[in-house]
Amino acid sequence: MNKELIFNLEREKIFMDKNAIKVIKFLVSGKAYSDTAIMKNIGIDEEELKEIYIILEKNGYLQSYEEFKKYNQLEDGGCSTKGGCCGSSCSSEKKCCSKEEEDYSNIKVITQKALIEFE
Repeated sequence: MNKELIFNLEREKIFMDKNAIKVIKFLVSGKAYSDTAIMKNIGIDEEELKEIYIILEKNGYLQSYEEFKKYNQLEDGGCSTKGGCCGSSCSSEKKCCSKEEEDYSNIKVITQKALIEFE
């Protein structure tokens, strides 16, 4: 991450360049399927995309999935998201067969602010 971006992160709002605006418009359009698709369509590299994600998050256009769950008071999806129920059927105990815990740390959610401003 470049020094200018680190310095700007300390401010409340960060200036968004044309590529950051292109990325949020692309995300809001629903055309984004992966980081690779975004990079290819906008013409940026992985490092620049990571910096843009930081800028968009700092400006309130993206948020982590964990923040989204808290804000919307969502709970984990139960056994269906953890590999199903163990045993012959799902009882009231709901013992889940967890294959592996899902890692949502890299998932970003488009905020209402982004939809209002860029839709």
